[in-house]
Amino acid sequence: MNARFEPVVGAASDVARYRDVRAAMVDLAQGLSVEDLSAQSMPDCSPGKWHLAHTSWFFEAMILGDDPAYRPVDPRFQQLFNSYYEALGERVARHQRGLMTRPSVEEVLAYRREIDRRMVDWLAQAPSGGQHRYLLELGLHHDQQHQELFLMDMLNLMSRSPLDPAAYEVEPRARPVETARGGAVAFDG
Repeated sequence: MNARFEPVVGAASDVARYRDVRAAMVDLAQGLSVEDLSAQSMPDCSPGKWHLAHTSWFFEAMILGDDPAYRPVDPRFQQLFNSYYEALGERVARHQRGLMTRPSVEEVLAYRREIDRRMVDWLAQAPSGGQHRYLLELGLHHDQQHQELFLMDMLNLMSRSPLDPAAYEVEPRARPVETARGGAVAFDG
C-alpha cells in the first residue's frame, strides 16, 4: 500500500514553494513544439526536454535516492539525465544530448510529474535534518538555474532558424521566490 501523507503546517510552505519553483520550467515549455524541446543548437546547449528531465533527476538522485529502499522511476534515467556528477555514475556527454530521441517529451513530462508526486510525499513528512534542508534548497536553486539555461538554450535555438521564430509571444518573466524586501536605494554618480 502506498501511504499518502497530509502536509503538516511546516511542510505546507515547503510543498507550495517546491510546486511553484518546479512549475516555472513547465510553464516555459508550454507552447513549444516537441521539435523545439528536442533540438540541440550547439554543443554548449542542451535540449529543453533534457533540462526538464535533468532537474527531476537531481531530486530523484540527490534526495529520494538517499533512502536505501527507494526504487527509481526508470533506472536508465540515472545515466541519461546525469550531467557532471561523476560519483553518481555514467552520463551522456553534453554535446550528444540532442541525439537522444528517446524518451519522448511526453515520457519526460510523465517522469517529471512522478518525481514531483514523490517529492511532495517526501516533503509532507516534514524532513528537518540539516542535510535534507540543504539538499532541498540546493535542488530548488538548481531548478531555477536550469530555468535560465532553458531560456538561453531556446533563445540560441530560435536564433539559428532562417524563419526567425519567436519562442514566446510575450517575454517570460521570472517569478519572485521570496517576498521583496526593502526598497529603492539611490547612489550618487
